[in-house]
Amino acid sequence: MAIDLSTLSFLVSVLTLPAELFCLFLIISLTVNLEFGYAGVPNFGKVLFVTMGAYFAGSLSYRLMVYLMHLKGDIFANQALFISQIDTRLTADPLTAIELALFMIVVGAIMGGLFGFLASYPAIRLREDYLGMLLLAAGEFFNYFGQAYYPFLGGALGMTAPSPIYFLGTNIGQPDLLVLAVLVAVAIFMYAYSERVGRSPLGRTLRALRDNETASEALGKDNVALRRNVLIVSGAVAGIAGVLWLFYQPYIEPGTIGTFTRQTFTFIPFVIVVLGGAANNRGALLGTFVYLLIFNAFSQGTVYLTSHGISLFGVIDPTRIESMLIGAVLLIILLRRPQGLVPEKATLTMARSKLRAIADTVAGKPSVESKGQEEPEPGPPSAEADEEATKG
Repeated sequence: MAIDLSTLSFLVSVLTLPAELFCLFLIISLTVNLEFGYAGVPNFGKVLFVTMGAYFAGSLSYRLMVYLMHLKGDIFANQALFISQIDTRLTADPLTAIELALFMIVVGAIMGGLFGFLASYPAIRLREDYLGMLLLAAGEFFNYFGQAYYPFLGGALGMTAPSPIYFLGTNIGQPDLLVLAVLVAVAIFMYAYSERVGRSPLGRTLRALRDNETASEALGKDNVALRRNVLIVSGAVAGIAGVLWLFYQPYIEPGTIGTFTRQTFTFIPFVIVVLGGAANNRGALLGTFVYLLIFNAFSQGTVYLTSHGISLFGVIDPTRIESMLIGAVLLIILLRRPQGLVPEKATLTMARSKLRAIADTVAGKPSVESKGQEEPEPGPPSAEADEEATKG
């Protein structure tokens, strides 16, 4: 049975939003997995790196376009008019849109990496529990700073950042699909990078640092440099994720109840990593899918029951049950399956076939590779051999 274009367009619009959220949370969860799962750094201030990338990239890109387009007036009081003109310019000039998108990504990576470098100094001196509390407090501090300092982001009302990828996609008539394509590309790259790190000697070194810091230092490893590099790389990727969030949703609302909250960008990624399994990228992939499946099922079910006049929670706002649900899932996983849905496995130093060949050689058995090169066993003598033997 053929599917008409209207039905196909509806299916694409319905699936695009969950796919975009999946890519965004997967990227952030992979950075948490690199820090917490592999290196053992409890970065409870992940929101700090995401917001710094988004805040600076959104603010600087908006100011840059206002300057280049010679727009006059207060940038926050007239931001609705300015953003409309900027979006029109980005739609009409694809080259400018691409350049602005690259500029935002670079700014987000630099600011995320810079704050990761700054966060590495307390990571050197503090134990894991105190480090987690410090990073959590730092994330809250800068969120309040963005809300209180009006010249930065416009105060509590926030600001709207340019969305070059979205308005670049209006040229092909599919802006959401273009945003999704960018998110998918970055998510695939980040997953491949995390897999490469986990299977490399660096990944085994990070596990050694996580499991026994004293033993790692005794073997000559620079634990300080390892923590610093992990925080810088993860912070840079988290800053890029903040910029990608602006491509998906360009409104910046600082504060603890705004767009960039610790629940969205700290606790949810940690729940995903714990749910899927720490130090396991496949676990992060599965955890992201399972979490979004539970969350969307709960949200859609609540909307359906509410629209039909059915209330399961009485006077409690059902949208506030999300936090309780996240906490309940985390507690159940920690109690019933602390290793996660996909437990951590030992990383092989080389291919399994080579390891098996080495083991067979040590045991005195012919390896699989040499079996095809063995000399054939002697068979019955041929007629020519009998004749030669008679002549002799």
